[in-house]
Amino acid sequence: MSVDADQVQGDEEYPLSQDRLMTLFSFSQRINQIKDVQTLLDEVLHSAIARLGAERGMIILTDESGETYRTVASETLEEEDIAFSTSIVQTALKDKKTIMSADLQSDARFRNAESVRGLHILSFVCVPLIVPGRPDPLGTLYIDQRIYVKTFTREDAAFLEAFANLAAIAISNANLMDRLLTENITLREEVGKRYDVPGVIGQSKAMQKVFQSVTQILDDDSTVLITGESGSGKEVIAKAIHYNGKRKSGPFLALNCGALPETLLEAELFGSVRGAFTGAIDKQGLFQAAGGGTLFLDEIHHTSHPMQIKLLRVLQENEIRRVGGTKTTKVDVRLVCATNEDLRYAIQEGRFRQDFYYRINVVTIDVPPLRDRREDISLLAQHFLDKYSREKGKELRGFDARALEALKNYDWTENNVRELENEIERAVIFARKGSRITLKDLSEKLRTPVPVVTPANVFTDQQGRPLSYEELEREYIRRVLSRVGGNKAEAARIMGIPRSTLRGKMKKLDLGS
Repeated sequence: MSVDADQVQGDEEYPLSQDRLMTLFSFSQRINQIKDVQTLLDEVLHSAIARLGAERGMIILTDESGETYRTVASETLEEEDIAFSTSIVQTALKDKKTIMSADLQSDARFRNAESVRGLHILSFVCVPLIVPGRPDPLGTLYIDQRIYVKTFTREDAAFLEAFANLAAIAISNANLMDRLLTENITLREEVGKRYDVPGVIGQSKAMQKVFQSVTQILDDDSTVLITGESGSGKEVIAKAIHYNGKRKSGPFLALNCGALPETLLEAELFGSVRGAFTGAIDKQGLFQAAGGGTLFLDEIHHTSHPMQIKLLRVLQENEIRRVGGTKTTKVDVRLVCATNEDLRYAIQEGRFRQDFYYRINVVTIDVPPLRDRREDISLLAQHFLDKYSREKGKELRGFDARALEALKNYDWTENNVRELENEIERAVIFARKGSRITLKDLSEKLRTPVPVVTPANVFTDQQGRPLSYEELEREYIRRVLSRVGGNKAEAARIMGIPRSTLRGKMKKLDLGS
């Protein structure tokens, strides 16, 4: 006698007993609490064997190609006993249906299969593990008899099928959670590598000084102030501190203080309660969201005095109060601030509170501008070339000598490393595939050299008198304009400033039209 899946799942239903329905209910509750894949597989297998009184059982999992890649057997089986009929398993996987046989030796479907004869299988039930929405089964749940004669019934097959349906979804979810956890760990490791202090690009003495400061504060919770010009890499250093320190398993959150008006900035940092202001909702602030991690506040000089007082209280008391709220909440976060201004002058001008400055200035790291570490330019340029070549699928062979020289000689005064990155991305777009980046691939401001001058005629007049800054700027603009025949648009491009800025400077310096 043999029964295939069509008969088990046909028009005639095989109602399960109340005892078996309760078993399914209990099993469902149990397996949905198990997150570890191996523990879940062991539980599914043990329950299936126990409930059907089978001699042995296995879960045979398949990979994406449908090939068997893993077999989970009960602990009682010896290594040599962990074997199954590939014919039976492959049929169940192919047809996506439950198959069973109460007398396999006389079953015309499998009696000539070499694996069936060799294993001396008397009877079996094999159920595909099917997940809704997935085209192919995860594998099969397989039980059999090889020593004692036991006739599996149609109700046994129907029960095992319902059992397998619950198990398949749980296994799929556990696999997904396991994969997500692995990916999360991998991503954290990759991010950590990316912002590893030795991996922050720079071999100049100026950057080595930065690296030394960073390594000394990695496992400390002190507040850090990172200073430097716009685009010099302050946030990269902040991330390096976070992802290499003791808080690396916590979140890293960043906010530009100049990007939001005062009310929204307060709500963004501290959270809000519904109705506190127009459109306010119950919302967690960044200080809470960054719990156990690092909060990076860029352009801290844009905060108002009232906001600085509130931030000062957070640093002193380690607690916040939501906008519109009445109760305080303890927070555990490391604060890293950044600015491209000299806050000492801001204090003198009354724009920044001195007490707040000293509170955030426990450790100061000054990131040097790119023009002060020219020996790093070739390293950074190659890094960005590799990055954008991969992103754009365009293989390039580095830089020729003239292009690299132009990159090294340019001052990058507008946006430092960010400006260099934009320049390399642009060059990758215009360069010919398989070639080197040449001078013609660079933008006009790098292709047109600024007139070469010597220290003697830069800083002194004909009588050897030191020039003032205003006189030096006037001479520089005059020479650039002379070089381009008075074309102000061209001169502005060479200087890396807007044309309107050049006109303003010319008017201020009385350079005529």
